[in-house]
Amino acid sequence: MSAEPLNPIQQMVLDSLAKRPDFVPSAPGLADEIEAHVSEALEPIAVNYTPAHPLKISKHVLNTVHGCEARYVANRDTFAWSVPLVRGTVLHKAIELLINVRGPRTPSDIVDDALDRIVESERGTASDFIASLSPAEQAELRATVVDLVTKYEDSFPPLKPEWRPVVESNAKAELCGGSIFLTSRTDLTIGPPGSKVIIDLKTGRPSATHREDLRFYSLVEILKSRQAPRLAATFNVDTQRIDAEPVTTDTLRSAVRRLVEGAQLLDELDRRRRPATKSPGFTCRWCSLLSSCDDGRTFLETDSDNSDAY
Repeated sequence: MSAEPLNPIQQMVLDSLAKRPDFVPSAPGLADEIEAHVSEALEPIAVNYTPAHPLKISKHVLNTVHGCEARYVANRDTFAWSVPLVRGTVLHKAIELLINVRGPRTPSDIVDDALDRIVESERGTASDFIASLSPAEQAELRATVVDLVTKYEDSFPPLKPEWRPVVESNAKAELCGGSIFLTSRTDLTIGPPGSKVIIDLKTGRPSATHREDLRFYSLVEILKSRQAPRLAATFNVDTQRIDAEPVTTDTLRSAVRRLVEGAQLLDELDRRRRPATKSPGFTCRWCSLLSSCDDGRTFLETDSDNSDAY
């Protein structure tokens, strides 16, 4: 039985991800060049850390310290689940099941299975957070994710096994003799090293940080596999649109600059060399400092977008 033809949105997404005829993999020496450059730039910071007590940098840490230093300092040693974070976790698990479990299933069945697996899992505390929600809140969470999975199925092309799709792939890169670690966890990857496509799944309004996230993922990938990804893309499940960017030397160098700037901020704040600054934004609504932060409350009072994207 032949596969169903793609609808216009699925075809548009597939065309955006397709390999161009003129694609050339990254040069063999590019990984060494990038690693030497970033290691040299980070060396003045790395001397303050050791392999036993390294500076660990992730996408979330970079976004937080570049977004609002005060929020980073307040939350660097703690983690709190929120409805947007749990919703994203359930959505990712549902998409993982959608890709890897054979046979036709409805979005409702997939989401129920995803929720069951998360609740039964001992990893993290998402199960505890879900259990703390009222029955009405749990029903609302389920309904929202069912809607998102339906939108995903309606707009993202089915992934063939030969494309090597992987959901929530972890990667780590060690720099400066192990004194600095870069870690990433990509929502979805397609293809082999050297031709890999990195895809971030988002909801809510677009953000300038989305491309920065992908560039960081690409940097970790080339440091880990010694080959640059071919493409990095954000797929917004709400809008059913994709924003794809070829991975180039320029985008990797941009990621290096942002990484080094972020590492400098982290080092200054972790060693208390100066007070943290405040930079209000839409993430203020989830900040533990909100009740005592006039800047954050003022921003939220004037912000017209009430979306709770992740």
